[in-house]
Amino acid sequence: MSAIAALPATGSPYHPRRQEVRRAEMVVEGHALANVVLGGYVLGPALGTAPVVIIVGGITASPFPFGDAATATDPWWPALHGAELIDPTTMTVLCPCWPGNGSTWEGFDDGAIPALSALGLADLIAAWLEGLGCTTPATYLGASLGGLVGIAFAARHPNRCARLVTISAGLRPDGWGTATRHLQRELVKDGQRSGDVATGMARARQLGMLTYRGRDELDTRFGVLVPGLALPPVAAYLDHHGARFAAKFPVRTFLLLSEAIDRCRFGADPIAVRAELARVTAEVVVIGVPGDLLFPYHLQHELYRELQAVGATCSLWKLDSEFGHDAFLADQDRLASLLRDAGVFAKTTPKARFEGVGARPLREIRIGMIGCGVVGGGVLELLDRQASACAERYGVRFRVTRLAVRDPSKPRGALAAGIPVTTRPLELVADPEVDVIVEVAGGHAVEPAVTAALAAGKPVVTANKALLAKKLAELGVLAQRTGTPLLCEAAAAAAIPIIRHLSHRADEVDSLMAIVNGTCNYIITRMEQEELTLDQAIVEAQAKGFAEADPSADLLGLDAAAKLSILAYRAFGAWIPPDALSVRGIGELWPADCDLALAMGFRIRLIAHAARSSTGLVAAVEPLLLPEWHLLASVEEEYNAVYLRNAASGDLSLFGKGAGALPTATAVLGDLIDLAQDNSVQWPEPRRVTPVAQPARRHYVRVTAEPHPGLQRKIDSLIRRGGLSVQNHASRGEPLVAHHGFVISPSDDAQIITVVEQLRELGRVEQTLWLGISE
Repeated sequence: MSAIAALPATGSPYHPRRQEVRRAEMVVEGHALANVVLGGYVLGPALGTAPVVIIVGGITASPFPFGDAATATDPWWPALHGAELIDPTTMTVLCPCWPGNGSTWEGFDDGAIPALSALGLADLIAAWLEGLGCTTPATYLGASLGGLVGIAFAARHPNRCARLVTISAGLRPDGWGTATRHLQRELVKDGQRSGDVATGMARARQLGMLTYRGRDELDTRFGVLVPGLALPPVAAYLDHHGARFAAKFPVRTFLLLSEAIDRCRFGADPIAVRAELARVTAEVVVIGVPGDLLFPYHLQHELYRELQAVGATCSLWKLDSEFGHDAFLADQDRLASLLRDAGVFAKTTPKARFEGVGARPLREIRIGMIGCGVVGGGVLELLDRQASACAERYGVRFRVTRLAVRDPSKPRGALAAGIPVTTRPLELVADPEVDVIVEVAGGHAVEPAVTAALAAGKPVVTANKALLAKKLAELGVLAQRTGTPLLCEAAAAAAIPIIRHLSHRADEVDSLMAIVNGTCNYIITRMEQEELTLDQAIVEAQAKGFAEADPSADLLGLDAAAKLSILAYRAFGAWIPPDALSVRGIGELWPADCDLALAMGFRIRLIAHAARSSTGLVAAVEPLLLPEWHLLASVEEEYNAVYLRNAASGDLSLFGKGAGALPTATAVLGDLIDLAQDNSVQWPEPRRVTPVAQPARRHYVRVTAEPHPGLQRKIDSLIRRGGLSVQNHASRGEPLVAHHGFVISPSDDAQIITVVEQLRELGRVEQTLWLGISE
């Protein structure tokens, strides 16, 4: 039997109205309680006329989350009152009281404290609701102990809970949290034994404050004891909270609630726990803080996983904050924004329970971007274009919160407008509003910022092949040692996901051949198709945006060499610095070379290649003749391609655009998506190697000379004297010169160089060229 007693209402929806439910006796977790008074407060419309929200905080939370003018109680959750959140003008808000702090029973003040758990506290809240006549399934919002009680409430009283939002809580307490709470209780009991309860309570609260707040916050806010100080700076902070707690909070309430956390068990084994959770019908939103010490983030993930396993509708959200466990109080605005994003209070109907995978959470990753030129602009455009798709497919929203650029006065378009700008990339690393560094500036000047980010544990996504190739060993080892993601898909072949493939490969790569420089490939294609000279093709490539104003790094093969250095590490675990590679560019090519090669069944491409051999690793960047049937021979204009031969899976090829703002931006966004999904990429310690000599192969030789009948015979004779033979020949005549192309039998490169030097000495010869042939 129960009775309800209510204090007079003032008529204002913001005035908490006390509601008491009285029962002559109750049995809670086997404990017989007599003359029970269950108290709580109600805000907003009368029960049964509006949606119901139940708010339950931590151990020390009052039943006045939005304050109470009548008792001069300050609000402790004011940011949660507002549009799309909790509005007492349209919602009935219920705030139950903890035992001893608004609820009580016979013997509470002087009898033995019953060994209740969070499950028993959930039963008391359910009894209060039943006594009030609350039949509307409610949205339960709980934090810390309130969140743990909320899980029990949703499992033990599923018909009363339509939605559950649990913050900084978990399915169970862990050993570390239990140990600290035990020490807190012992400090209080010591005070009781000594007659100085206030000191015991103060010391318990001080110990608690060191676990409620994050280590980063305490470090940056207070620092350490330095010469000249009698006490550390944090002492005044601890004394203030200890004294306030001792003066206002009931001792027996603290002891009961603290122990209730540690006694919480949903079952004796995993099967029993899942059986209990299988009763949950509420839509559950789990919110965790990565720096939480009392309920570590893995406990929130465990709760999310277990609810999904039993078919509950559940989503997991991350509240990134330096404030640790108490982030739900200290970072209220961020929590409010997260709850708006989750749409918890905006939805009219909770999602129905279903069998299968739980709902995907929407999380935000804040980006600090170094560089906002062509590629950076492409990243901003793609992030804007793909925002809805990323939210729908991957449950993530990316937002650029800060830019670092060389010239802040340069216009960067509407998408960059309003984003704070600095000229100091290191500021992005230190900014707490930046979760990940995206580096698209290029060059070596950004190395300090990249290094600092990895050292600080802030993930890096980079398109900087020059820096990565040169410093691969140092940056890779730093990323591995600090456990910080370093992602670089955009540094190799733009839109082609070759780094992702090689990083997660399950097979051994025997050889790799790649076209990884779109500028050179475009130029060679135009020389081949339209017989443009090298200079003419360069101008055309620059006009179409496929070549830089200074294309020397591309033409000399240096860009391809940097990319090969990265690819070789991922394919073979070997680091070959670009300056250790044999590198030839395309500066010696003439349109006649393309014509002669085609006449003999070949096409010329600038190839970055590496292969295992019996003596080591062969690696180089050079123009090669490829048979017309070869996959790479058909790659034209600005496109890139990679061709792999694998030990178990055989041949594999990847093809796509290797340059340009949006193709490169797709690689950056792909890395960000991997980061959001926690797809790990390891950086095993690289083996620095020196490439071995190229094995014997066939060669192409071109001789350009004044036309005369005996030239070809002299060339054949000289080649035979060198121990080689001509296997194919083509010629092309021009008004003043003739071009002769030869396919020469296999030899090593040193031997063919000697032959070509002798050919250059023949009379009337103006130029010679040799290239390798790939079979």
